[in-house]
Amino acid sequence: MDWRCDQLSERERYRLLVNTVLPRPIALVTTCDGLGRVNTAPFSFFNVMGSEPPVVALGLEHDPHSPDGLKDTTRNILAGGQFVVNLISASMARAMNICGIPYPPDQAEHPDAGLDLAPSRQVRPPRIAQSPVQFECRLHTALDLGPLRHIVIGEIVHLHCSDRILTPEGRIDMDAYDPIGRLHGSDWYLGLQGRFQSEKYTQYPGPGAHDTAGTP
Repeated sequence: MDWRCDQLSERERYRLLVNTVLPRPIALVTTCDGLGRVNTAPFSFFNVMGSEPPVVALGLEHDPHSPDGLKDTTRNILAGGQFVVNLISASMARAMNICGIPYPPDQAEHPDAGLDLAPSRQVRPPRIAQSPVQFECRLHTALDLGPLRHIVIGEIVHLHCSDRILTPEGRIDMDAYDPIGRLHGSDWYLGLQGRFQSEKYTQYPGPGAHDTAGTP
């Protein structure tokens, strides 16, 4: 079976792509708006693109419900030129999914997810303290691909690795890191212990409704 891409709907192309390019790494991206309000959102259209210069790429969908058509993450990166990629361990899967809920711009996601912020060294947006690996990034290139997507390329200016995932020789201990990747369908993931499904959250819980992060 084969298809011409221009004869498939956007949703059909999406399903074919996300169910074949597997597993996909996950970036839990923190940004700030002009008032300093922190936004935290997960993206699996993401990867590292090279080490010289050290760059990452994010595929950011547009938001048809926002006045300018942009997600908060996209708007904040384009305006401020900075963001942090926080990588995900299995214990953060539930918290990550909570951050994927479409929150209002003036409401932060991380408190409801039980996540704590830590100051960055070279950029304004903070890091997620529970994340085992964090990349502080400055905007390198932004590509507007039309009504549905931006591609953002960021240069990594500072790297953080938790001491708990480092061996005495300074290498990454994979068992301690326990990374996960995005799989197919309704919130299926792949970790070192195999495939699992995490709860899906789709509705903003409202001001003051706090949740805590836990293992899936």
